[in-house]
Amino acid sequence: MLFSSFLAGLLSSLSPCVYPLIPITLSVIGARRYESHLQGFLVSGAYVSGMVLLYTGLGIVFASLGYLAGSALQSPWVNAFVALLLGAMALNLLGVFTWTLPSSWNARLTHTGAQDGYKGAFMMGLVAGVIAAPCTGPILATILTLIAERHDLKQGTAAMFAYGLGMGLPFLVLGTFSSAIHRIPKSGPWMNRIKFVLGLLMLLVTLHYGKLAYDGFTKDRSAQITQAIEAQIREAKIQNKHVILDFWADWCTLCHELDEKTLKNPEVIKALKNYVIIRVDVSVDSTETKKLQQIYGVVGLPTLVFEDTGKKINGFIKAKDFIKVL
Repeated sequence: MLFSSFLAGLLSSLSPCVYPLIPITLSVIGARRYESHLQGFLVSGAYVSGMVLLYTGLGIVFASLGYLAGSALQSPWVNAFVALLLGAMALNLLGVFTWTLPSSWNARLTHTGAQDGYKGAFMMGLVAGVIAAPCTGPILATILTLIAERHDLKQGTAAMFAYGLGMGLPFLVLGTFSSAIHRIPKSGPWMNRIKFVLGLLMLLVTLHYGKLAYDGFTKDRSAQITQAIEAQIREAKIQNKHVILDFWADWCTLCHELDEKTLKNPEVIKALKNYVIIRVDVSVDSTETKKLQQIYGVVGLPTLVFEDTGKKINGFIKAKDFIKVL
């Protein structure tokens, strides 16, 4: 996800809302006045630092919100809302309709960083993401939605840090080597083609959430889930084995990683010889799944619950660490 976030940031910097403003922005913050490459690097670096701080902060907020939302993110209604929102933003990138910030907002935001020096450059970097929102907003919304879904604070923070670096890279390079600005491609139709490609990628993400919503509304859920799990627990007790409840969902990326990288690890399989893992599918929000999550205190996914002791492992855990827990 780090490389894809970095690439998304870089492509965002080539969009019509950002690319034509690069030379102007570098002039406003004073990076083009310096003959020293070091001074140009430091000023443009201050600008990029503000940009990276803004996006990293968004990553922290959305990863935290995703964790706090917990099972709400598995609701088909939530997935339907996300699909509609991302679909509208994809159509914006594809040129079906356009939206821009009010001119008074742009003027006020630009004035915030309209001063020389490192402080001005940093402040302008902080507001740059808002000014570029008509083009970058849809891409940001997609990444932030995925971050909220995975509710992994470290990964979410790193992904948005990478996005900010990707978007700030042209500013950093051209601010350091200001003479290269005259050799970069002129603004033109090619920027709209990049915007179109980003719109198509967003449509794919929209279809993903649309499918999750459709599955959630149409999937037949048995009302006997709790009884079935209780029966499996009783069977494990008869065999004198401990029980681990594996709460997972088919839309949960970290759940699949936990399954493939940890639970299927040969050393882990050996360590689990006295355990029975009971998989609890909470892909769809229902009365039964809510009841089970309340009973076992499950907030986010994936969660492994040791039925004997009530101990829980939240999120992904590496194979070697899981063996130590066992």
